[in-house]
Amino acid sequence: MTSKKSALFLIVFLMTLFIISCASSQSRFVYLNDGVKLSPKSTNAEIFVFKDGNVPERPFEKIVRLDVHLEKSHFVGSDLDNAMPLLLKQARQAGVDGIIEIRERFSRVAETKIYHVTAIGIIFTD
Repeated sequence: MTSKKSALFLIVFLMTLFIISCASSQSRFVYLNDGVKLSPKSTNAEIFVFKDGNVPERPFEKIVRLDVHLEKSHFVGSDLDNAMPLLLKQARQAGVDGIIEIRERFSRVAETKIYHVTAIGIIFTD
């Protein structure tokens, strides 16, 4: 019985390793105005996230476009929860205060599931 459990564990471990190894992510940001460059924020700085078409009530300026691209093979897909840490990391590196206009796109090529998110990084102007 122990050898069957060991074999099953090995199979599950190898399948998990295979699925995890078939994942990739890319993220980047591009300033909307070439003359604007902000200092990065600390890794734990608060970034305000406005979803579902909401925008801040405070005055703001659009500064940067954020992009996150995730690809996973087989049965594993991605969603905004998977992309949010990368979006927040890019927002901090870009030096913005918040994220608006979050747009998600899903596609598939063979067994690869593709998830791409864009957003706009903003700074408060008051």
